[in-house]
Amino acid sequence: MTPKFLQGYLQVFRDKGLKEGIKAVGLPVAIGMFMFFLIKGVVLYILLPYLIAKGVFNG
Repeated sequence: MTPKFLQGYLQVFRDKGLKEGIKAVGLPVAIGMFMFFLIKGVVLYILLPYLIAKGVFNG
């Protein structure tokens, strides 16, 4: 579910760790990745179940 353009950056973080990963890809990219995954998590695990439970998708 990770976009293809982020997969290379994620591999850098997996191989080198957080500190070296930020140095390798740059702080703006690291902040962008953090925000992407934060928003994705909120939508998938908080907002979507809430809307389903509330009955928004029942038509």
